[in-house]
Amino acid sequence: MLDRLHLKNFKCFDELTLPTKPITLLTGFNAAGKSTALQSALLLAQHLRPHRSRPLLALNGDLVELGTPGDVLNERAGRERRTMAVGAGSGRADALWHLGADDRKSGAALTVERVEFVGATTGPESRDPADTLDDLPGAYGAIVADLRDLIYLSAVRTGTADTFPARETVDHVQADVGVRGEYAPWWFEQLIDEPVEVGRRHPDEPAATLRRQFDAWAATLFPGAEANALRLPRTSLVRLELRTRTTSEYRRPANIGYGLTYAFPILVALLLARDGQTVVVDSPEAHLHPRGQSAMGYLLACFAQAGVQILVETHSDHVLNGVRLAVRDGRVSREDAAVHFFVPGEDPEGGSTRVVSPGFGADGSLGEWPEGFFDQADRDLARLAGWD
Repeated sequence: MLDRLHLKNFKCFDELTLPTKPITLLTGFNAAGKSTALQSALLLAQHLRPHRSRPLLALNGDLVELGTPGDVLNERAGRERRTMAVGAGSGRADALWHLGADDRKSGAALTVERVEFVGATTGPESRDPADTLDDLPGAYGAIVADLRDLIYLSAVRTGTADTFPARETVDHVQADVGVRGEYAPWWFEQLIDEPVEVGRRHPDEPAATLRRQFDAWAATLFPGAEANALRLPRTSLVRLELRTRTTSEYRRPANIGYGLTYAFPILVALLLARDGQTVVVDSPEAHLHPRGQSAMGYLLACFAQAGVQILVETHSDHVLNGVRLAVRDGRVSREDAAVHFFVPGEDPEGGSTRVVSPGFGADGSLGEWPEGFFDQADRDLARLAGWD
């Protein structure tokens, strides 16, 4: 499990080390750096997926499309030197990819100058960019594996398609439902009658199968919701069927709406991820009623306590409050939850974003409430009451 992300001279950040917990919420103003912080990890996952190191790190691929080196190099760093670094840490070990931005305007990749590994009791150890990283010892190998096996669900998901593709590769990442959730129906169909890990099982559902566990967790968001998936004969396609009442007929996703179809891949990924695997979700609240958004936050916290690391980018105070309720109820430890509030830098020439990280109390309270941190409802109500 990743304990922190490192960024240096990367987009809006001069330098940032961002702590990550089993569940971490990234919130804040638009264009303040939330996506950038997560993109650093996604970029490394994209680079490591072929299970080998390479001297070039592609900026555009299946997980992220970041443009050219000039688009990702911090503006102020570009005036002095064309280098940056991204990495991650776990326990007392850290891994850092030092990158060069030689062809800033027309290139589509960064040069991997060296990969640096640092432990608490050892000095820095560098690897040549062309060397394989599959033979790394202990904590260093675990960091590389955690980055490589990261799952990402974007804010834009496939949603209401009639059919979905099957995974046709043999070396795919466990539970990788695709950036748009397009492979979630295939995973569901493949493992529908297989048992779910004990820690991921809903407390009110004794049956261990993926089908029954999905239905139980989905019902916390949409009472009565159920799913089914069928492989279409002589094709590589899967048909997904959904319903919102146990007594109704299964229907095409287009006739159910976006709320359940957007939540479907999130639940499948969380139920099937391996222990310690990192799942990154952008806007889990998308298309959900406020009550469903709160329930989603609570659900995410429960899965984090069950062994999945979950990094969330969100603008929903309801998702945050769902996590707070889970902390209060003891469904997740307050030490295992974090929230980071991103505030744009005030320097017009590219000053670095400021990150405020309120701590959780055992009762679900937050240690501080900075200006702009989910306070818009209070501001609007004050204006309506004539208090402004």
